[in-house]
Amino acid sequence: MIQVGIISNLCKDIGGKNAGKIIRSMKRRDMNPLVSIPLYQLLNVGTPLEEKKLYQQSDLILVLGGDGTILRAARPASIYEKPILGINLGQLGFMAEAEMADCESILDALSSGSYHIEKRMMLDAEVLRGGKPVSRSVALNDMAVAKGTFARMIHLEVQINGEFVNHYAADGLLVSSPTGSTAYSLSAGGPIIQPDMECLLITPICPHTLNSRPIVINPRADIEVEVQDKDRNIQLMADGQEAVDLQDGDRIRIRKSNRITQLICLSDSGFFHLLRSKLSVQTD
Repeated sequence: MIQVGIISNLCKDIGGKNAGKIIRSMKRRDMNPLVSIPLYQLLNVGTPLEEKKLYQQSDLILVLGGDGTILRAARPASIYEKPILGINLGQLGFMAEAEMADCESILDALSSGSYHIEKRMMLDAEVLRGGKPVSRSVALNDMAVAKGTFARMIHLEVQINGEFVNHYAADGLLVSSPTGSTAYSLSAGGPIIQPDMECLLITPICPHTLNSRPIVINPRADIEVEVQDKDRNIQLMADGQEAVDLQDGDRIRIRKSNRITQLICLSDSGFFHLLRSKLSVQTD
């Protein structure tokens, strides 16, 4: 029997209605739904487990929500090397493979093994303060060093493999994976990168000089970002979700992670088909 973890964003899946529909459909197949305790308390169906055990015991994870929910699930799923399938309950849903309207065909494909898995590189970040590590973060999309609520620019220095690259006066700086190239980096003027590539992308956010451009670099490079700003309202954000407060002189080391995210793909449609459908890219 296939053990299927169910992660649902209950802010979008009001009352767990969509999760309940999927669980009932699973009962008609050789699939056992594993659910979080809050979802079980709401629906009283499925096998209730604490989050860590849910990820450990699942063969695969169904994530109901938008891209933010998928990003949140990707971190623990990568620890236990579990593949995830996003079912879009948001709006754009760039990483969501499927829609709720296709619930029955989704479960048929999963139960018969009619899918393939895409492996996506992730990022590690370590904050050094006085030469000592004070935090570590993992992200699928990006690491952002950015100002908090104040309006003025911040000052950051970047080195790659120990070589000085640039001093940035900007609203912030992004280090993105190929998957993250279609997220915050795209809005900041960065290029679109095919997600199956391996590289690192550095994108300044609203730089105050015209010669500050995005840079695509080797995936094995070590990136170091130094905070050169005495204002304490600066943070490192992993996928826009996990924040670390930074201080003047802090160094953030960012590199390719040993962990990967496994995304379940049900169709053979390529990346550029997805790009057209999600971003409404027009063709002649």
